[in-house]
Amino acid sequence: MSFFVPLAAALLVSTSQVPLATPLALPNGETAQLAADLVVYEADTKVVTARGNAVLRTETMQLRADEVTYDEVNQLVTASGGVMFVGPSGLAAVADTAKMDVRTYEANLEGGLFMQKQGVTQEALFTAKTPQELRAMGETPLLMSGSRIRRTGENTFLVEDLAFTPCNCSPGEPGWRMEASSATVVLGERATMTLPVVYVKSVPVFALPWLYMPLSQRRTGLLLPKPTFSSLNGFSLEQPLFITLGQSYDVTLTPGYFSGGYELHTVPGATEQVREPRYLGVKGPRLLTEFRYAPSERTRGRATLGFLYDLRPIRDPRSFMFYRRTEDGVASPEFVDERRGLRGEASWQHTQDMGGGWHNRVDASFVSDGNYTRDLTADLITREFTYLRSTGTVFQRQDDLYAGLDVALRQDIRWGYRFFQDNRIPAATDPARPDLKGPNTFQRLPAITLALPERPVLGGIMGGLSVQYLRLAPLRGGYGDEGIDGIFRADGFHVPFGSAGWPFPADTTQSDGIFNSNDREARDRVDFFPRLSTSFGLGSLMRVSPSLGMRQDVWLGEVSGRTWQRGYPIAGLLLESQVARVFEGRETSFRHAITPSLELRYVPGGWGRLPSAGASGENLARPYDEVDAAVPFQSDGRTRGFLHAVLAVDQTLRFKRGNDIREPLRLRIGQGFDLTRHVPAAGKVDDPGPVLRDTFARLSATAGIFTAAGTVRYDPNAGRISGLSAEVNVDNGKGHAVYARFDDLLWTGGDALNRGADPRSVGPDVLRRSLDTLVGGLSRVEPGFPPAERAQALIAGTRLKLGFGLGVRYEAIVQPLYQDPITRENRPLAQQTFGLSYGPACDCWRVEGVVTSRRDLGLEFSGINLIVADFGSFGSGG
Repeated sequence: MSFFVPLAAALLVSTSQVPLATPLALPNGETAQLAADLVVYEADTKVVTARGNAVLRTETMQLRADEVTYDEVNQLVTASGGVMFVGPSGLAAVADTAKMDVRTYEANLEGGLFMQKQGVTQEALFTAKTPQELRAMGETPLLMSGSRIRRTGENTFLVEDLAFTPCNCSPGEPGWRMEASSATVVLGERATMTLPVVYVKSVPVFALPWLYMPLSQRRTGLLLPKPTFSSLNGFSLEQPLFITLGQSYDVTLTPGYFSGGYELHTVPGATEQVREPRYLGVKGPRLLTEFRYAPSERTRGRATLGFLYDLRPIRDPRSFMFYRRTEDGVASPEFVDERRGLRGEASWQHTQDMGGGWHNRVDASFVSDGNYTRDLTADLITREFTYLRSTGTVFQRQDDLYAGLDVALRQDIRWGYRFFQDNRIPAATDPARPDLKGPNTFQRLPAITLALPERPVLGGIMGGLSVQYLRLAPLRGGYGDEGIDGIFRADGFHVPFGSAGWPFPADTTQSDGIFNSNDREARDRVDFFPRLSTSFGLGSLMRVSPSLGMRQDVWLGEVSGRTWQRGYPIAGLLLESQVARVFEGRETSFRHAITPSLELRYVPGGWGRLPSAGASGENLARPYDEVDAAVPFQSDGRTRGFLHAVLAVDQTLRFKRGNDIREPLRLRIGQGFDLTRHVPAAGKVDDPGPVLRDTFARLSATAGIFTAAGTVRYDPNAGRISGLSAEVNVDNGKGHAVYARFDDLLWTGGDALNRGADPRSVGPDVLRRSLDTLVGGLSRVEPGFPPAERAQALIAGTRLKLGFGLGVRYEAIVQPLYQDPITRENRPLAQQTFGLSYGPACDCWRVEGVVTSRRDLGLEFSGINLIVADFGSFGSGG
């Protein structure tokens, strides 16, 4: 209100008699239009009064009121009766009455309300005839009122008894507000308040002696503190600080401190369990920095860098337990109290459109050691991650060409090895201080791909080609140094095939620094894959799509200097038909289609063989990735020919309403066949297994707020389900949702792996089809090994919005087959998460308290989450 009153005063001062509608010149040089049903000037009192639909308008503002008076002697302006003001930058105001001293710009308001408007033009705001109509227009990200307002600058006000809502709530009755005895407000920038109190409805819920509140989406300021308590890390407190660096860049600094958690340990030489710091968890200060940038519509990214000074004792990376002091070679109960020191994390996500069809993308994550993620989070799923994968690529994609270069890095976080420091045993445990060598993980450094999508080459024949150069190598040295069995094991043993159990013999060649045994060496590979295909109809009942391709690979071992090559032809044939019926309605038409198909894939055999591992020269094939294992192979790496078939029936239901086409139902049922043993050219004696492979069904369904999908695979030879996954989601889009996902699959099993079983001989690895095949293999049980085990997991949860702005959230992770390793009791409930939240009806913010119950950690307070949107810089940095 204080912005427009001086303009009105200047107008009224400049004239003594005014027609009902006339242009007027203001002292600042602007031209204004004053219109009213009656304009009266009292010469003796020098008071000008405009009554009845009084409208004052300039190029940048408009004032409406039932009556406006100006007292020239006392320099007072009064506006009353449905007072409305529209100014520049979306500023609008309504009031019952307003009285202002022109000399001091001090105003007293009754029923006054300032609004910052968005999503509506100023011309549209000018058309509002009533305060209610003005309030309802557009969006209102800022509401402000006060009993006395003094203007100290163009957009700066000193306000007494301030009450405001800095987000897009209903201008009639916002569900929350902030009040302060006094405040300095700079519209569009900030508000500094003395004795602020947050009210939800009419209930005070939070108070501070002083507060700085940003009022724009990019203002530097403190974000909400993040307190948490967990048995893993005790009490922790983090305080984010958002710093804007212009319109395209910002930084969030989050210092914090973790107090650390404790638990009971069984230690050497002690008769009872001892209370010690937790093996997993941290204690100490941390600083997390998040940098975000979006300099153009084509480029955006986010980078984080975090450092933690961990005061907890160092651990053995192989077992996660503390090192114990030794006395005469015997372990004592006392742990080695040597700090873990500086630890950290980093990540970078970046996308860029460079023009001309060129793009680049980075998605990278790094941690200082394998335990970093487990120490900072107790979430069951996050703690089970075994690798961190980082990728970067630059590519050009056109209609007839794809060319790209990419790299992929993996960090093995199965154990606690430090990646950028040595892992020496402390002298208090072993005076020799040996350095424990971790896994030398292979990376994709780099891959260069050129692909020509299929295009007409001769008549109706289509042709395509892909060529790729790939280097798979560790970051350190030219080989993995895995040892005798070609698998890195933290315990330093190797597992002979068929071993019944401990004690396993030591793997003396693992991490010995010598390329020998079955060490994997760095390889360079060129993969060449041309393909021809065509498609034609047999009348109106069937479509035939034959194809012919060839895969040729050449490898170079970087340490041994050996070369290998392997190639094979691939023939394919797809036969499909379709029966469809359309049901026409008044506004909607439905189309039901049944599509039976038969697909064949044939490889008669090949030439050459896969590379082997190690320096011994034995012809034992060792594939590295999906291209290496694209087809079945014999132990010496020679290609095993095959003839595969998949017979399937697809059903789809689609509806069309206007231009809207949707598919609410799709069902695919099929049967896989391995016909290899009936084809002499394919080497039938190598695979005496049955013809049938998995029977499968896939379903996806959508109906309004309901969506569901599922896949089931059944092994008819073993008479069991080999894989099952299903998910259901019900979401009404108004905050109410129920969801569930269930997975059930076979895996080799820990006992079988400990006896040296090949993971590819049983379970999902053997059932999963390879790159150039149509069906997987047979899950056989090797003599002397346990059979495949089942692994099951159910994740289910719900979200509900209750009355008064309350919301609840619940999620459970259930492992139905889990048994306690010590008591052998069935303990299926792995983790439960419960959240209770509150937010106003406008949903510009929501605060949530979360508690979590985990199988081995019990109930704990997991912290407070603040979810914000369009709430000043809180919306950007929160």
